[in-house]
Amino acid sequence: MKTLLHKIKQNRLRTVLAGLVGILVLLLTFFLTTDNQPPLSAEERLLVGEWYDDTTKPTRIFHADRTFETSDRQFAGTWQIKRGHLSVTYWQPYELPDSLSLTSLSLSLESIQRSYRKGGYRWEITFSDNGQRHSLYHPKDKEHPDGKWWWNRKADL
Repeated sequence: MKTLLHKIKQNRLRTVLAGLVGILVLLLTFFLTTDNQPPLSAEERLLVGEWYDDTTKPTRIFHADRTFETSDRQFAGTWQIKRGHLSVTYWQPYELPDSLSLTSLSLSLESIQRSYRKGGYRWEITFSDNGQRHSLYHPKDKEHPDGKWWWNRKADL
């Protein structure tokens, strides 16, 4: 009788331990897969969308998860706005080879190396009253006589 009772207690202990390990794994998985970013500020919500500074150049697309990309897929990265300053960290995304040619494979290998090099910018940003235009502070020059680099929101077609 004692051995049967002892086996039942061991089985319960194993079951409880297995349940606790399962709960721990679920909690860890939940923590690692949930988005722990703070919600977008009002200013950040204004930036979400597609912007252009010249209709002939690629646009910049700012996503709500604080990632961005250029419309020509040349650059990707992350962004945030703090105290009126837009900070952007960017890199060139990896490109798959177009064919099995030596040139294509070499270009793809180079793109792996470039994708690890990160750059960054930080600009003072201001939005127009209607939120359809914003400016980034830029040193005064011929193209920016007022010291502002103007961007317009791309209208949905």
